[in-house]
Amino acid sequence: MTKKEADKGAFKTPTLRDVARRGPYMHDASEKTLDKVVAFYNRGGVKNPWLSSDIKPLSLTVQEQKDLVAFLQSLTGEIDPEVGKPPTLPR
Repeated sequence: MTKKEADKGAFKTPTLRDVARRGPYMHDASEKTLDKVVAFYNRGGVKNPWLSSDIKPLSLTVQEQKDLVAFLQSLTGEIDPEVGKPPTLPR
């Protein structure tokens, strides 16, 4: 998109709101559940030429991974329609 070498392999990070409702995950739908996404990042992703040097194995315990998935699931809910309504701009 930007044609910058440093941007190759980069993706826009979507909101986490309602993430439990939006599987499959990853840019290519390769992870079917949040459990698998957390495990993927816990391993440090897949090494490739464009992987950010900031991506490293997380070394989370099994319980910490379960807790993280539970937290992500807690971000699911109903939103008051007024919250997402565009503001009325002055003319």
